[in-house]
Order: sequence, then C-alpha cells, then structure tokens
Amino acid sequence: MRALAVFTACWLLLSIGSASADSIKDSIRQLGTDPSQRVRLAAALNLSKERDPRAVIALAGSLRNDADNGIRRVSALALAKMIDARTAPDAVQLAFTALDDAMANDRSADVSAAAANALRSVGKFRPVKASRTPKKKGSGPPVFVNVDTTIDQSKQLPAGGGARLEKILKDSVQRTGYATTWPGGGMPTGADLESSSSRGFIVATTVKKIQITKTGSQTEISCTVAVRIAPWTGKDGGERWEANRAASASGSAKATVGNSPRMVNNGVNDCIEAVAENVTQQQVVPFLKRLASTN
Repeated sequence: MRALAVFTACWLLLSIGSASADSIKDSIRQLGTDPSQRVRLAAALNLSKERDPRAVIALAGSLRNDADNGIRRVSALALAKMIDARTAPDAVQLAFTALDDAMANDRSADVSAAAANALRSVGKFRPVKASRTPKKKGSGPPVFVNVDTTIDQSKQLPAGGGARLEKILKDSVQRTGYATTWPGGGMPTGADLESSSSRGFIVATTVKKIQITKTGSQTEISCTVAVRIAPWTGKDGGERWEANRAASASGSAKATVGNSPRMVNNGVNDCIEAVAENVTQQQVVPFLKRLASTN
C-alpha cells in the first residue's frame, strides 16, 4: 500500500504542481502606476499588512515619489509597523533612506512628522555601516546554500518529518555541486561569504497543508508543500528579496493507506516527501542553477 501511495503522490504532483501565486505583486503595481488616488491608497494599506520585503521596498518608493500627501503619510506610518529584525537588509536600507529624506525634505509637514515618528519607532533597526578593516581571504565554496529549517503550517507533520525534508533538499543541492555546509561548521556571516567571494542562497520547505480523511478501512492523505529560494547574505544578514532572483514553487499530492497510526504516519511522510522531491528537482534546482551561473 505504501508503494502505491508514493506513486500516486508523484503522479498527481506532476499534474498539479505549479509556481505559487503572488498577490503582493498586484498591490505593488497599483501603488506604483495606478492614476487613481483611491486605488493607490488601498494598495498602500494592503501592503502595510505584509512583512514581505517587496512590500517594504514598494512603500519606501511611494514615500519618496507619490504625488499625494496622504499616501506618502500612510507609507511612512506603514514602514514604522513593518520593519523589524527579520526585514531583509536591502529593504531596511531603502526604507531608512526614504524616511530620512521625508523627515528632512518633504513639502508636507504631516508627512515629515510621520517620517520622524517612524524613525523613532524603528531607529534600533537602522543598518550599521560596514567596517573598513581589511579582512583575510576566506576558504569558503563558490556557492553556498543554506537549507533552512522546515516550517510546518499544517501542525500535523510527524516527528522527524522536517528533518527528512531538509535532507531531501540538501541531497538535491549537493548533487548540483553546491555546498550546504561551511568549512569549520556552522553558518557563515556576511563577512565570511564576502571574504571567500561566495554567493549565498537560502532554500527551505513549508508544509502548507496535511489533510487526513478516514473512510472505512482506508485513510486518504492529501498534502501541499512549498519550496522557496532567494539570495542569502549570511546569518547576520538573512534572506534578501530581489526581483527575478527569488521564487517559490508548490505542489500537492494524495496518498491512500491503511488506518493504523503507523500506516498514516508513513503515508503522510510519503506524500510530503514525494511533493518536495519533485518540486525541488523540477523547479527549484533549475532556478538555483540559473541564479548561480549569472553575475
């Protein structure tokens, strides 16, 4: 029965798997190009609810460029809520540049005041200027891939399931010739990557859904798994969003097993592993190769 479950999962994945939709893009497009003030304001409010670095970058641009005082003020207030220690460094830098400029130069006193308040709220996250101290040449690999910890949004992943998914990703990445371990152990810092002229990326799985339905003597398991990839700037910098250099792919599958707890756990593992393996091989690895081969 388990062999049938794996086969079914792979077959359905090939039929259903697709790149994940990105609703943030619509709001970014509306904020940047729509002639209607009401549409742009609604887009800014929608983006203010997100923590995605693209939303931060879009609102920073709106704060600097939008002709409407109200939208610029909303953008400044939004940035005060969105920036935290997890925000991508490039997005943080653009946000602080926009807030500094708005506080000092915006033609609206309300916008300047909102920017000043925002800077007081998020000042502790202001980027620290890099040290100019000469650094020794490192010995890291040309391409390093941080296989991140699996996120289980379903809350139904069996014990050890996350580690098994991470191993699938590591094995797939290592077969490309890219490194998933750093010399000396641990994760490299941004300085480590820079001194070794290493290009860093992050790849991680998220178990989006596991649904278990028992019918008679059988149990049907359906699962959805997403895998994301993005540039990575070291453990002190983190994940960085860049247009055309970050992506997410997802796939879904079904498996049929018996009713015993052991069979159900095995079926869940078979389902998610088949999805992760196929999405990684068919979409993530080719994308990673394209990124690593470009300057």
